[in-house]
Amino acid sequence: MEVGDRIRVDTGINGLGTALKILRERRTLSLRELGQLSDVDHAYIHRLEKGNKKSPSLETLAKLLRVLRTNDREAEFLRWLAGHPESDPAVVEYALKDDSIDIEMFTVAASVVHRRTTRPDPAALFKRIRRIFSED
Repeated sequence: MEVGDRIRVDTGINGLGTALKILRERRTLSLRELGQLSDVDHAYIHRLEKGNKKSPSLETLAKLLRVLRTNDREAEFLRWLAGHPESDPAVVEYALKDDSIDIEMFTVAASVVHRRTTRPDPAALFKRIRRIFSED
């Protein structure tokens, strides 16, 4: 992700839904196409993307991962998000765009609890996490 790139997160969508939508759009698949190829109801996928459903089964997630052709890192992110769907969508989107962010950094950033209504910029958050990791 370059400086000045905008994060395009739909409000109301959770981290899991954000990740699924980004990965589906990367493959240029419609909801119906993803549903047909994965043998998962497209309406269920839509509800996952919108945050109305939050925790797909491991079997359903495996079907989606196969069709989305995720790499190991992205698959790890999605598996983690299936258990933590309410993660900050902006953090998820930023992490998916930056290949230098590994699962350990991602889970730390996505687990951060914010005391105020405003959340820190994902770039600033990952910068702090990288600094903390480099001190170890």
